[in-house]
Amino acid sequence: MVKHFPLPRRLVDRVEYVLAACAGKRVLHVGCAAYASEGDWEATVRSGRWLHGRIAAVARSLAGIDSSEPAVKLLRERHGRTEIQLGSAEALDGFDLSGFDTIVAGELIEHLPSPGLFLSAVAAGMGPQATLVVTTSNAFCVRRLLRVATGAESVHLDHTAYYSHRTLARLGEVCGLRVVDQAGYILPRGSPLLPRAIERCAALVSPNLGEGIVATFSR
Repeated sequence: MVKHFPLPRRLVDRVEYVLAACAGKRVLHVGCAAYASEGDWEATVRSGRWLHGRIAAVARSLAGIDSSEPAVKLLRERHGRTEIQLGSAEALDGFDLSGFDTIVAGELIEHLPSPGLFLSAVAAGMGPQATLVVTTSNAFCVRRLLRVATGAESVHLDHTAYYSHRTLARLGEVCGLRVVDQAGYILPRGSPLLPRAIERCAALVSPNLGEGIVATFSR
């Protein structure tokens, strides 16, 4: 059965949204390495854009999990990030999640073959007052829709799915979570001028036509 669902009418800065959710909190950052290659990652860290590093500056305490063994080794041995350990988002059952106030999954869920395993583990293990913050690519991003009209699809090679506000909320529901906040976001400052200009114009029509969506879940 098809039903019409109201959409949030709010546009946020993705990074600032995450940092606000982490400020003063005990945080677990899942998929924390954002690892493409050693050179790319090092450049990101030097520029101060690495999200895990920015969370560390505002959180009360911080732990990280990432499935990339080379990235975790690099972070632990070269950069002293001993709070980061090797692990899979789809196999969190062995981790104690009860001690965290905020769990962050930034630009992660669209990479997972079985995202329900991740969300179900979080729902089962998180504390009653804890929240899960998810950011992900938007299925209705106007830039990608325009590209489709030309006969091409522009997508990250590792992505397995697109999400909308409703499909992300529904996935959370069937895994034992409920949405307590939602918003849209556009490409950040410093992005190529034309794509960002397209999204800024589209956001005047709806904040849900931009690069991505954010959702905060609780049990």
